[in-house]
Amino acid sequence: MLTHGVLNAQLAQAMAGLRHKDQFVISDCGLPVPDGVEVIDLALVFGVPRFKDVLDAIKGDLVLESGVMAEEALGKEPESLVKDAFAVPLTYVPHDGKDGFKALVSQAKFVIRSGETTPYSNVILRCGVPF
Repeated sequence: MLTHGVLNAQLAQAMAGLRHKDQFVISDCGLPVPDGVEVIDLALVFGVPRFKDVLDAIKGDLVLESGVMAEEALGKEPESLVKDAFAVPLTYVPHDGKDGFKALVSQAKFVIRSGETTPYSNVILRCGVPF
């Protein structure tokens, strides 16, 4: 039995399968996920777990090279939480639209759904390599 790190078996397995340039999403509880993208649903009730809890849980386990957030998150708590958790450059796109955040979710290997209810608490993260 594991003694530390991610204990959720589905999430641990999905993270172990990530490779360089693969993307995944950490989302609030309301982000729509396109058919075909795996959802690792951690949401228990509204607000549990928080977006920050999920960021903190995975931050020591992955090498990341960049992230994407919605323009609507600029200057708000979700952006601050991502910047505090990960030292990666962020780019911003509109939340909606043909080339928006919701459309980019279709390129992710999986979505980790939190119980967060703060709007725009969503980030797409791209994996790097440790060498």
